[in-house]
Amino acid sequence: MKKSLCAHYLITVLAVSTPSLVLSASYDTLPAGVNTLVFKQVMTSKIESKYYADGNQGTLDLKEEFTSSRLTDISTVIDSYFKELKELSPEAYNNFSLGEFSADISAEVSAQGFGLGYGLTDRLTIYAAVPYYHIKTNVAFTQTKASNLSQVQGILLNTNPSSAMGKFVQDLTLQLPTTNAELLQSIVVNYYGYQPIGKWESDSLGDTELGFIYRLTDFKDRGLALSLGVVLPTGQEDDPNSLQDVSTGDGQYDSFVEAMGGISFFDKTFEFDVKGRYTYQAKSDKEVRAIEDIDVPLSQKTITADQKLGDKIDLTATLTYNPSYWLYANTSYLYSFVDQTRYTNLNNSKIQTALESNTESNSHWIKVGLGLNTTQAYKSKKFDIPLDISVNAQKLLNAKNTVSYDRIDIDFKFYF
Repeated sequence: MKKSLCAHYLITVLAVSTPSLVLSASYDTLPAGVNTLVFKQVMTSKIESKYYADGNQGTLDLKEEFTSSRLTDISTVIDSYFKELKELSPEAYNNFSLGEFSADISAEVSAQGFGLGYGLTDRLTIYAAVPYYHIKTNVAFTQTKASNLSQVQGILLNTNPSSAMGKFVQDLTLQLPTTNAELLQSIVVNYYGYQPIGKWESDSLGDTELGFIYRLTDFKDRGLALSLGVVLPTGQEDDPNSLQDVSTGDGQYDSFVEAMGGISFFDKTFEFDVKGRYTYQAKSDKEVRAIEDIDVPLSQKTITADQKLGDKIDLTATLTYNPSYWLYANTSYLYSFVDQTRYTNLNNSKIQTALESNTESNSHWIKVGLGLNTTQAYKSKKFDIPLDISVNAQKLLNAKNTVSYDRIDIDFKFYF
C-alpha cells in the first residue's frame, strides 16, 4: 500500500526484538527469585532503498510525470476536467503535462530496547519489554522536467468551444500557472489537507510486550520452552494526515505464542537453538486516506476502516561457539513473514485494492555476534557482577516489500 511517500516503506522499519532475558540457551529460564534488567541499543544504516513486491531492490525515491492520463484518477472533478479537455482538443489532452517531479526520500533510525524479567520459579520467567525509537525522515521535491502548459495553451487559443463547459475548461487551462516544486507542495497542503512535506523527526515509544517463558524440560545439554504473551499498543500510530511519518506501533492488541528448543555438544562448547513465533494481530478501526490508486497516494477523504493487519511468523536458528565459560560467538539466520492486510467494511473496491496492495512482506537476515558472560565467574566468586554483554551485526539478504538496511545491536544484561 503506497499510503504515503515514506510510511509505506518504513512502517516496521525496525523490529527491536524483545531483549533476550534468559541466561544462555533459548530454552533457559531465570532461577527462582532472580531478576534481570536488559538494555538494547540498535543502530541502523541510512535507509535509502527497499525490496519491492517482485523481490528486486530499488531506491525509495519517487519520480512521476503528471500527464493527463496520470492525473485523471486523482478525483472525479479532475477526471471531468480532462474528459472535457479531450473533447475540446485531443491534441491538447495528449500533450498535457505539469512536468516531472522527483521526491528524494531517506530515513535514519535508532532505537533502544528496555526489558525486565523475573524468575517466579526455576522453570517460569515473566517479563516486560518496550522499545523507544528516534526516527528522522526527509523528502526533498525537485522538478526534473518542465511543464508544457504553454504549448497546450497555444493549442487551445486556436480552438472554438461549442459549449459553456468547453469554454470554462479553455479559460481555466489558459489561466493555469507554470508548475514547480513549491506549487506541488501547496497542492498537497491546501488541496489535499496533508501536513507540509520536508523534514520530519520523532521520538516515541514502541509497542510494549508482556509475556512469560516456561521451560518444559530439565536436561543439562538440551531443552524445550514455551512462551506466551501480548503486545500492548503503546507506540505511535500512523497519522493519515502525514505523507512521511513513521509509525512505531500498529494501534491494536496482539497476542503471540513462541516455541524454543536447543541442544549442546561437547560439554556446551557448541549450542544449536531454534525459535519460532506466531503473532496474531487483532482487528481494529483505523483512520486512513481513501486512496484509489496505489501509484497516486493522495486523497482528500479520510475514512474509518475495519483493518486486520496480517499475522506474523518469525523463525530464528542460531549456532553458538563457547571457547570458554565467559566468551562466546554466534551466528544466526532469521526469517520474518507478515501476511497481507485486509479491510472488510469498504464498499469501494478500488479503495480496498489500493489499501491492501503490497502489504504482504518477508525478509531473510544473517546475524553474527560476540559476547561476554560473567555468570559462571560470578557463581565461582571470580567476578563481582553477573552480566552479559554482546555486540551483533545484522545484514538483510533479500526481502519483499521491506526497506533495506543493516543494523548493529549492543545488548547489556544485568542479573540481581
